[in-house]
Amino acid sequence: MVSDFSTTRGGDERAAARRRSYGFFSPRMTASVLCFPPAVLAAVGLWFALSFEVVCYPRVLKMWPELRAVFSPYSVPPLLVALAAFCGLCSALTLAASLVGLLFRRGWAIWTLRKGYVLLYVLFAFYAYVAWTVIGRAAGAADPPLGELELFAWRWQSLWPAGCLALLTALLHVLSWRRGALILYTRCDDETPAAGDQIIENIRTGGRDPDFRRSVLGSSLAHLLVIVIIPFILSRWGCIRPYRVPLGSGRPAVAMMKVVQPKKKKKKRKKYILSVNSPIIFELPDLDKDSDLVKDVEEATSLTYQADTNAAHGAMGTGGGNTPGWADGFADGQVRFIRLEYNGPDWDDGMDPATRADTNFLEKFRDLAGGINVARQGESHPISHLRKYPKGQAPPFVYMTGSNNISVPKGDVKALREYLCGGGMLLADCGSPNWDRNFRGFISSVFPGNPLREISDDDPIFQIPFTFPNGPPPLWHHGGNKAMGVKYKGRWAVFYFPGDLNDAWKSGHSGLAPDLAEGAFHLGTNVVYYSFTQYLRATRKYRK
Repeated sequence: MVSDFSTTRGGDERAAARRRSYGFFSPRMTASVLCFPPAVLAAVGLWFALSFEVVCYPRVLKMWPELRAVFSPYSVPPLLVALAAFCGLCSALTLAASLVGLLFRRGWAIWTLRKGYVLLYVLFAFYAYVAWTVIGRAAGAADPPLGELELFAWRWQSLWPAGCLALLTALLHVLSWRRGALILYTRCDDETPAAGDQIIENIRTGGRDPDFRRSVLGSSLAHLLVIVIIPFILSRWGCIRPYRVPLGSGRPAVAMMKVVQPKKKKKKRKKYILSVNSPIIFELPDLDKDSDLVKDVEEATSLTYQADTNAAHGAMGTGGGNTPGWADGFADGQVRFIRLEYNGPDWDDGMDPATRADTNFLEKFRDLAGGINVARQGESHPISHLRKYPKGQAPPFVYMTGSNNISVPKGDVKALREYLCGGGMLLADCGSPNWDRNFRGFISSVFPGNPLREISDDDPIFQIPFTFPNGPPPLWHHGGNKAMGVKYKGRWAVFYFPGDLNDAWKSGHSGLAPDLAEGAFHLGTNVVYYSFTQYLRATRKYRK
C-alpha cells in the first residue's frame, strides 16, 4: 500500500509540474498562442506586398502628403519596391512556418516556427531602415526643412507600431522556449525549467538584484506610458490646441477692385436706299434678330473687375488702431487654417509641400493683413474634434473641399451643426461637379429646412476689406457662377464657393491668370475676415 501510494503521489507531482510548465495555457492553447499571431502578421504582410503598388502606396502618400515632394505618385521608388518584395518573401515563409507549428507536434516543427520569428525580426529591421531613410529625405525636401524635433516625431510615429509588433514576436519567441512548449513538441519527460522559464521567472522575481530590476522595470513602463500609450490615445481620440485669435487693434481700409468699363465700339450707321418703284413693306423688324440694341445695353451696363495688386489695405482687424489683430483676441494668438477630414477623396488636396495651397493662403493673408501672425502651415482634424475646443476659442472658420462623395457619420453631422450654430463658419470649396452634388445633400442634412441660397453681390462679405462689384471672381464654376451660403441668426454660417479656390491658391495657380488668382486670395481674405469678426462677436461672453 505504501508503494502504491508513493507511485500515485509521484505521478501527481509530475503531472502538477507539467501543468506548471505549461503556465496559463493548455497544450492546445499553447500551440495556438505560438502560431496564430505570426500567421496573422504574415497574412497582413502578404496582402501589403501584393497590393502595395495599387492600394498601399497611394494610401501612404495620402497619409504622408510630405512624401510627394520626394516620390512621384505615379511610379513606386526602388527602395519601396524592395521593401514590398522583401515583405512578401518573409511573410510567405513565416506563414508556412506558422502552419507547420500548428499542424505538427515534432521537434523540427518548433524549430521551423522559431525561424519564422527570426524572419519577422529581419523584416522589422528592414522596415525601420526604409522608414528612417524615407522620412529623412522627405524632411530635407520640405519647404522649409523640418527641425530635429519634428523629424523625430515623424520617425517615431512611423516606427513605434513596428516596435510593438517586434516586442510581441520576442514574447512569443520566449514562450516557445518554455518547458511546456518543449514537452508539447518534443514529447520529452524532462521537467527541469527551460530557458524560457528561467527568463520569465527572472523577470517575475527580479533576479539577483530585485530592487534594481524593479527600478528598471518601472522606468521602462513610465517611458512606455509617456512616449507610446498617451500619444496613441491622444492621436486616436483627439487632442486639439485652442484657437486663439491674434490680439490687435486693426482697421482695414477698403480696397476697391479696379472696375473696367467696356469700351463702346462706334458702328457705322447703315443707309437704306428705297426704290421708288418698290412696294411698301409693313413687316416690323425683330429687335432680337435684326438689331444689336440688346447686346449694346448689356455691355454698357455690365462691369468687370481686375485685382489691384498694389492696393494698400491697412492693419486688418478691429479696434481702430494700426496693429493687425482683433481687440477681443489673445496676445499669443495666430491665424490658423484648419481643414475638416472626412471619408471621401481629395479632402486634403493642396496640403502637400509641392502645391501648398493652405500655406500659400496663410502667407498671402499675412501680407494683406499688415503682417499679422499666422501659422507656418495648414492643419487638419476630423469633424468630431470640433467638440473638443473650449467655448470662445474654437476656429472662427474651418475649410472643406474634395472631388467626389462625402461620407460623414451622423455624430459628425451633429458636431458640425453645433459648431456652426455656436459661432463658427464653414468655408466649403467645390473641387468638381460630383462634389457639388454631394455637398448640397450633405449641407441639407446639417441644416435641414435651411437650404443654400445665393449671396447677393452687395453683401458685406464681398465688401470688406476687398470690394467685389459683381460678386466672387470667375474661376472654374464646378457648381455654378454664384457663391451660396446658409444663414443662421443673421450671419453666414456656411460660405460655399462653387469655383475651386483651392486650385487658385496652389503654387502655379493651376494655370489661372494672375489677376484672377489674386482675386481668389482676396476673396478668401474677405471670408476669413468676416468669420473672425462674426465669431468674436457671437462668443464674446465666453472670453470675459
